[in-house]
Amino acid sequence: MYAKFDTTTTHRSHRRRWIAAAALATLAVLAAVAAVTAPDSSAQSRELACAGITSPSGVVTGSGPGDTSSGPAAILGYNYAYYVQRSADRARQYLTAETVVGPGGRLQAGIDAVPADTRHCVTISPLDTFGDADLWAVTVTEYRPEGEPFAPRQIITTRTVDGVTRISSIARA
Repeated sequence: MYAKFDTTTTHRSHRRRWIAAAALATLAVLAAVAAVTAPDSSAQSRELACAGITSPSGVVTGSGPGDTSSGPAAILGYNYAYYVQRSADRARQYLTAETVVGPGGRLQAGIDAVPADTRHCVTISPLDTFGDADLWAVTVTEYRPEGEPFAPRQIITTRTVDGVTRISSIARA
């Protein structure tokens, strides 16, 4: 008169629970690994947003090496020398002789104060032209490895003499 218990159902039930728990744990580990090893999508979007673009209204966005063929090209060149090449000597190649950006090693000290892996994006908008000079509204967005983007605004004047364009003044906006 003893009751008969069916232990096979209980055994199977426990086994299914263990399998389900193991499967969930495996999924959790895989999700964690994927989150840690996934590329930084915000870095990719910043790079895409800073691709060399010139709008029909003359607004230039980019971070490339630039040259002395135009105002935007000289501004890009100066910032490339500053953020990528990290060289005051190269940055000064985009400045007129009378441009004041700090005496002696002050420009290099400013460059050295920026973390080496800082990325940048320059947006240049035309403001006005007078004689051989052009005025530009410039925003240089810094993407430092730690922290939020920093985007100081500037008014930059460029001058073109004998087909060569250089920066003649940089002022905070």
